[in-house]
Amino acid sequence: MKLMIKFLSVAVVAVALAACGQAPEEVDLSDEQDLRSYSVGAASLREARQLIDNVLEQYPNLDDEEKQSIMVVGFIDLLHLTPREEIERFEFELENRGITEENMLTGLPEIMEYTPAEDDEVSEMLYTLGAYMAVQVLTVNDLLLEQEKGLTGPAVVAGFSDSVDGASRLTDEEIDEQWELIRDILTQPRAEGEEPMVQNQAIGIQFQEQNAARDGVVVTESGLQYEVLREGDGERPTAEDRVEVHYEGTLVTGEVFDSSYEREESITFPLNRVIAGWTEGLQLMQVGAKYRFVIPAELAYGASERAEGLIQPYSTLIFEVELLSINPAE
Repeated sequence: MKLMIKFLSVAVVAVALAACGQAPEEVDLSDEQDLRSYSVGAASLREARQLIDNVLEQYPNLDDEEKQSIMVVGFIDLLHLTPREEIERFEFELENRGITEENMLTGLPEIMEYTPAEDDEVSEMLYTLGAYMAVQVLTVNDLLLEQEKGLTGPAVVAGFSDSVDGASRLTDEEIDEQWELIRDILTQPRAEGEEPMVQNQAIGIQFQEQNAARDGVVVTESGLQYEVLREGDGERPTAEDRVEVHYEGTLVTGEVFDSSYEREESITFPLNRVIAGWTEGLQLMQVGAKYRFVIPAELAYGASERAEGLIQPYSTLIFEVELLSINPAE
């Protein structure tokens, strides 16, 4: 089963960073803001490598050191808010997270040149992975801007590109220490009425990180996490199909906010009319399967409050879903 949902059809060839675009400006890791920014960039590469490791057996060329510089191309493209293909898909991601030119990073290196290559699936996947890591960075930057200072563009890119080259200036322990400081910042008291939103985001991110480390959990490129509780043997639905499911939804606290099992009645709905995490996740399942999904807020209800207040803004949600049948689109 393929891990990454491909939403860019562009393919690129490997390029040396020194040959394309401008290298990031020098960063000063004795400066608190640069250190924090560098750590976020480096941590993004760590997450990308975890995703690569999950599918390395199927795509061994993903580990090609020369090709991996393609991730930096996608990373810088998206930090500029200028993905080269499938712009609508990325616009949806950025809009859902409230990312615009007003809260993007500044001081970024120029967009890198590259030569498209035909039928190069590995290059395509690496570009897409780098771009999506940049979406995550922009989300962190936006949250920090609301609290104090945001990230510095040159340091973020330096952290990511140094790590791609295997030359990170920070150890894993130093990166983890900076992330702890970031979490502390994001959970500091805010203006009245806003603190729960930030806490929900931070708690959700922490839960996702812990869950992703569990055996059997797969993380897709969008950030959706899934675990196979029972495999099925039927067909897989498409986004245009209607599906019948049983499900239970819980918060990261374990509190159940909705359950078709409790109502003793399954539900049927068009797969393209529900939250993005369900649309993506159920297409991974075969009829008869039961999966556990951990869905980040941006793939669920985002800033909205749902379930009569049980689901607070920016909540990470957990669903156990059983795919009972498919009613194919006509």
